[in-house]
Amino acid sequence: MQIRMETGKNSQATYSIGTKNVKELQASFSLIIESEIDQLSYAILDKKANQCVGLSSFRLDGVNRREDLKDLLSENEVLNFPFSNRTILLSNRECVFIPEEIYAEEKNDFYIKSSFDVNYEGSCFSQKLPQLTNYCVFKAPTWLLNLYNEHLSGASIVHSSAYLAEALYRLSLRTEGIMTHVHFKKTFFEMYIFDQGRMLFYNSFSYQTSEDIAYFIMYALTQWEVKDKAISVSGVLDEESDELYWLRKYLQNITVFPKTELLSYPAAIERPSAYLNLLNPSLCEL
Repeated sequence: MQIRMETGKNSQATYSIGTKNVKELQASFSLIIESEIDQLSYAILDKKANQCVGLSSFRLDGVNRREDLKDLLSENEVLNFPFSNRTILLSNRECVFIPEEIYAEEKNDFYIKSSFDVNYEGSCFSQKLPQLTNYCVFKAPTWLLNLYNEHLSGASIVHSSAYLAEALYRLSLRTEGIMTHVHFKKTFFEMYIFDQGRMLFYNSFSYQTSEDIAYFIMYALTQWEVKDKAISVSGVLDEESDELYWLRKYLQNITVFPKTELLSYPAAIERPSAYLNLLNPSLCEL
């Protein structure tokens, strides 16, 4: 059986990477999905060639997200190919980092409830991050898990913030002193403070105004007595944004995450932690 794989993005939103048979797909190709609030993206990895061979991204209607996602998962042929493994990178705010020395699996629900006012039914997951000596604990809504279980049975679920933390960890090992990074999503932002490989601080903040962003960041820097007000940023942000205007009023130096730290995909084929964002680093254009 031969299958034509159409992936990637051009004027027709696809790249063709040729014809593959089922046996080859089952043995050599992986599918990684990044699941965000209003967008689903995926990458196809050729493990033998050690490279990414396809990318694609789809916008979801915020109001009708469940139906949009259900239709996409059921109708998109590529997502249903017999890949050797499938991984879902969840991207949401309900995520915390717990040090290894105090982590207890039976307390996963408590970790989330004590940090967020979670008003949906769902399940908690955890990822061990040995280099950071932390566990990333996160929660996913039941309706989303049911959709993935129905259409992508057997896929493993991990969290995108864990991979961002690992990328920042590697960079901090080669950075003198305190390193602060802020990653912007559409409805919230995440803030990390590292000291040469040690994660001092992580938190996510939802905000109503651009001034809120500057306030939260300055408060965290003051709390941790960070004297160097230089930060790096990434995510959904551009040169003309109000967010950057307010940040520049208070911070001495704002830089983008260095492209030299974004390794050729994939750094580790089974654990693609080289990227700030799986498919697109979304670097700010400063």
